[in-house]
Amino acid sequence: MIPLYTREEMREVDRAASGDYGIPSIALMESAGARATDVLHRDYASKLAHVLVVGGEGQNGGDGWVVARHLRSQGLVPTCVLIGSDERVRGDARVNLAALRALGVSVLVLGGHAVEQLAPLVQQASLVVDALFGTGLSRNVEGHFARTIELLNQARVPICSLDIPSGVDANRGQVLGCAVWATCTVTFAGHKRGLHQFPGVAHAGRVTCVSIGAKLPDGPRVGLIEDRDVAALLVPAAGDSHKGTRGHVLAIAGSRGKTGAAILAALGAMRAGAGLVTIAADPETQRVLEHKVLELMTAQFDAAAPLASLLTLAEGKASALLGPGFGLDDARRELATSLARELPIPCVLDADALTALGTDLEQLREARAPRILTPHPTEAARLLGRSTAAVQADRYGAASELAVRSGQVVVLKGARTVIATPEGALRICRAGTPALGVAGTGDVLAGVLSALVARERAHAAASAGVQIHALAGEIAAESDRGMLASEVAHAIPRALERIRRSGQPDDASAADA
Repeated sequence: MIPLYTREEMREVDRAASGDYGIPSIALMESAGARATDVLHRDYASKLAHVLVVGGEGQNGGDGWVVARHLRSQGLVPTCVLIGSDERVRGDARVNLAALRALGVSVLVLGGHAVEQLAPLVQQASLVVDALFGTGLSRNVEGHFARTIELLNQARVPICSLDIPSGVDANRGQVLGCAVWATCTVTFAGHKRGLHQFPGVAHAGRVTCVSIGAKLPDGPRVGLIEDRDVAALLVPAAGDSHKGTRGHVLAIAGSRGKTGAAILAALGAMRAGAGLVTIAADPETQRVLEHKVLELMTAQFDAAAPLASLLTLAEGKASALLGPGFGLDDARRELATSLARELPIPCVLDADALTALGTDLEQLREARAPRILTPHPTEAARLLGRSTAAVQADRYGAASELAVRSGQVVVLKGARTVIATPEGALRICRAGTPALGVAGTGDVLAGVLSALVARERAHAAASAGVQIHALAGEIAAESDRGMLASEVAHAIPRALERIRRSGQPDDASAADA
C-alpha cells in the first residue's frame, strides 16, 4: 500500500522533523528543491534551456527558488517571477529568494494588473515550474493569483507543479476556483490525498513522490492499493480442492426484464473463484434464467413466504449477493431490507438493495454477518440524503460517513474507487479505465466481491475485489468505450494471474534466495 496524507498530517511531519529529529526546516526545503530539480533533469533534459519558475509568497514559492538556484548553479539561466509582494515572503522562502538573487538571478515581482506581463514569458518558456501555492491552500484562488493560473495554463510546454498543482485542494482533490493543469507533479515526502481523487488526478498529470529526509508516521490508515497487496491473498488452490471447497455464493438477484444483471453478477463470482453460484429468483424469473445459464445454478424462492424461503436457501452457503436487478416495488423493498439484516452469511449489498435501505443505514449495525455496500455516487447521495455533487466533492468523507453510519465496509464506486471501514481506514484503487463506465460492470464487481468475501474479511475482500475488477477492465478494454460487462467478467482470470505474478520475486531475486 502506498500511504496518502492530508495537509494536516504533512504539517505534523514537518514539525516533527524540526522539533523531534532536529532537522532544520530550511534543510527540508533544500532537499525538496534539489529532488525536484533531479526529476526535471531525468524527465525533461531537453526542455531546460528556458525554464520559467513562477512562485508565490509562501513556502511553496521557496521550493521554487531552490529549484531555480540549482538550475543556475548547473549553468542554466531560469526566468523567475514572484507573484504578489516581495515584503510578504517570510521564513525559509525569504532566505532562498535572497540566495537566488545573490547568484545574480533577477526575480520579477508582479501583482495586480502587472501579472499580464507574465503572458509573453509563458509563451517563451521551454518548461514552466509551478510553485505558486502548495498543500496549505484551503480557500478559492481569486484576483491576480487566479489570473496567473489562467496564464500558466496557456503554456504550450510542460508544466511541473511542486508538491501539488496550484489551486488543487490537498485533502479532497477539488479545484479551489481554478487550478494549474500540470504535466507532472513532484510531491514531497508522501503522496497527498488530493492527488488521487478527481479532478485533482487530472490536474496533477504524472505524479512522482520524492523523499526529503523527513520521517513519515507509521501505520497510515489511508493508502493506494497495490497489486502485491492483493497477491498476498491469492493463495494457490490446494491440489485436492473442488467446487465444494471454493465457496458457494447465493445471488439473490434478477426480476422480470432484469435477468441480465443477475447473470453478470453470478458470472463475476464464478470468474473470481467461487466453486458454485446459485441465483435465487421468484418462479417466473427463475424459469427465464433456466434458459440463459450454463455453469450457473438457479433456485426458486417461495413468493408467498420469500424471507423464510431465502433464509433456508442461504443455509450452507459461504456468502450472498443481494440487489442486482432485484426490483423496487414495495414488496421487494421490504424483502431486501429484511434480508440485509437477517442473512446469516457475509453479503454484498448492491443496486436495488441499497435503494431499498433509503437513508436508514443504522439498521445494518444489527446485521447478522458482515456486509459490503457498493454504491455508485448517486446511490451514495440517496443513502446520505444529499446531492451527488456533494458526494463527489468529498469522496473520502462520503465513503467514511457511510461506513461509520452502517457499521459496515463501503465501496464507493467511480474513478479512483474508495473503500472505507467503520474504523476509519481508507483504500483507493487507481487502476481501471473509463471503458468501465457502462451498464453491468457494477454487477460484475458485486459478484467478484461476493466470491472473495466467502474467504476473506470484508475489508480485505473489498480492496482485493475492486483491484481485480479494475485490472480486468484494463485487460478487456480496446478503447475508452465500447466494452461489454461480460468481457470484464471473462478477463478476471487474466487479472488474477497478473496480480499473482506481481507477488512473486523476479528471477534475480529468486536466484539470490
